[in-house]
Amino acid sequence: WFRAYGMNLECSICFNTYDNVFKTPKQLDCTHTFCLECLSRIMTTSMDPQNSKISCPFCRQPTTIPKKGPPALTTSQEVLCSLPVHQQQEEQVWLDGERLCYQRPIDIPGVPAFCICVDIGASGQSTVSSSQTRPRLGLLERLMDWKRLLLFIFLMVLLLGIVLWPLQCIVTTGSMRCASQNLQMSTTTPSTTTVNV
Repeated sequence: WFRAYGMNLECSICFNTYDNVFKTPKQLDCTHTFCLECLSRIMTTSMDPQNSKISCPFCRQPTTIPKKGPPALTTSQEVLCSLPVHQQQEEQVWLDGERLCYQRPIDIPGVPAFCICVDIGASGQSTVSSSQTRPRLGLLERLMDWKRLLLFIFLMVLLLGIVLWPLQCIVTTGSMRCASQNLQMSTTTPSTTTVNV
């Protein structure tokens, strides 16, 4: 819908939809807009350290990076206001070495907020910062996700069917066959009994 009116709500580098955290639409001096994460990655890999400038991926016009890094670049309010209502308020993201960090509040009483960081260096992996406390989730909380629960059930059935059933057969009968050998003999050889009166 937005493309029909000339508004592109996805980053032209990574093709992810803009949001108000790591994919915040940041505008360069040339007015081209890219997500914060992509511009941060460009900064770590190809910025000229002597003059703190990056080149626009489209037109190559240089843009000076502020001292606080790419999070301090101008946010495209035009794009941000076109996002869903719950994403129209930019969240505070900061640069910590080669990581973009965001402190996510948790609305559960007694559980502290934790920090989510995205590695913008060479590896590009998302991590949870070890410098902040992240609540440890118990088994029950981890299984609340239906996909994990389904996988857990499947693995338990597989464990019962492949490992425990044959093990039970070996313990009770002494072989991999679960029927006892006495039962097999009685079914193969008919027994004759005579009764004297």
